[in-house]
Amino acid sequence: MSVRELLGHLAGIQETVLIYPSTGGRPKTRRMLTDLTTVQARLVGIFDLDPSAPRT
Repeated sequence: MSVRELLGHLAGIQETVLIYPSTGGRPKTRRMLTDLTTVQARLVGIFDLDPSAPRT
């Protein structure tokens, strides 16, 4: 895989933040990664990106 292809696959990994209103206090948030392709999932494992992934 070329560097350009690699960067394209990594750039496709995105994070979504959902914000839920709260009745008292700070709003609740939930962070999640968008669905990964097979190649993206393998790259996450190869580069050990799991620790930097948001908690779900």
